[in-house]
Amino acid sequence: MSEQEYRDRGEKQEKEEKGRQERREKQEKEEKDRGREEREKSEKWSGGDALGPLVWGLIIIFAGLALAGANLGIYPWLTWENVWSYIFIGAGLLFLLEVVIRVVLPAYRRPIRGRIILAFVALAVGLGGIVGWELTWPLIIIAVGLAIVIGVFVRPSF
Repeated sequence: MSEQEYRDRGEKQEKEEKGRQERREKQEKEEKDRGREEREKSEKWSGGDALGPLVWGLIIIFAGLALAGANLGIYPWLTWENVWSYIFIGAGLLFLLEVVIRVVLPAYRRPIRGRIILAFVALAVGLGGIVGWELTWPLIIIAVGLAIVIGVFVRPSF
């Protein structure tokens, strides 16, 4: 074999090695991007933090405790006629607690306008069963309006 053939063979091997290296780098980049996309999807699906599911879990626990309390007669003011009103009031208060946490703690900041509306609607539904709907329907409308106005003045992502 001549010297030229050795050089050509060496250049060919270098090109092949370079091609293999580029393919490996491309494959690693694709796997990395795929992993990032899967993480982003899971964060979007779960809300990105555990605060929302935590509040829903607390609402379900509170509802179970309220139903058990009404069933067992533990609290004289909690009866089957008004147990759902108290469950809705408790849910509304827990949603308001979530809103406060999201405003105060930067790690949990998310848009909260929907939660504010949901909180006030739940509170109004609960109060409607206790004090009557004549007072609570106007409160629902006022709460929705306040949530919209506060959202305009506090920050755009509110």
